[in-house]
Amino acid sequence: MTAEIAVAPGVFMRLRETPWDAKALGQPTLDITELALGAESGGSEAGDADLFGRLERFCTEKAAGLVTARLAADRHVAIGRMQAAGFRYVETAYRLSCRNVARYEPPARVTRTVELRPAMPSDHDALIEQAADSFRYGRFAEDAAIPDEVNRRRQIDWMEGLLSGRARVLVADADGAPGAFMAFRVNEGVADLILAGTKPKLGILAYPLWIAVMKVLKAEGVARAETMISAANIGVVNLYGTLGFRFEQALVGLHLHRT
Repeated sequence: MTAEIAVAPGVFMRLRETPWDAKALGQPTLDITELALGAESGGSEAGDADLFGRLERFCTEKAAGLVTARLAADRHVAIGRMQAAGFRYVETAYRLSCRNVARYEPPARVTRTVELRPAMPSDHDALIEQAADSFRYGRFAEDAAIPDEVNRRRQIDWMEGLLSGRARVLVADADGAPGAFMAFRVNEGVADLILAGTKPKLGILAYPLWIAVMKVLKAEGVARAETMISAANIGVVNLYGTLGFRFEQALVGLHLHRT
């Protein structure tokens, strides 16, 4: 379901239901996909207050327990208005891209390499366990108002969905079992790197995993690779920088919790 709340020309928000969040949280959830405020364009802030009032009534109608949003970090006025309306800062995220995969070359000095293979049904339990235990960054993980178990449940749901056919999952083995994985989708020559990770204590596989994935994308003629990462995950931030990805945009994540 998508919906629009508008109070005047140039003052509106568009929302969507997010059942993937609702399943883990146990309550209906909404995500603001587009937001335009009068305060950003020199208009009256009264319209903005009306907009957030209508959002509250819409949330009551839908019994929403959580409303999420990500705004460009330079939208300072809008971020301030949302915080005044009860939204809390939870994360900063980066959009990154490798604009020309065809020209990608791995670093000259790579001390370790891995072989990739498609994930098999026999790998699913191990990959789901890894998703449950390994990820400590992202908008659920970094929101102090969301219990760790809810974040864990969401990671499990996410991994199960990816393995059910919503993404292509490649695996690198370690000691005869999945040690690292990358889940991604390719659409019209653009690869979306959705989720990747290594087992606890196997972080040494991260660098060779990403290099191997980039080689696969290059060999298959992918033109561009994109991803989103948490700014708090310094190790992955540095990894993508080393791989030559460009930082395209910083986003501020905001959550409104309702009881």
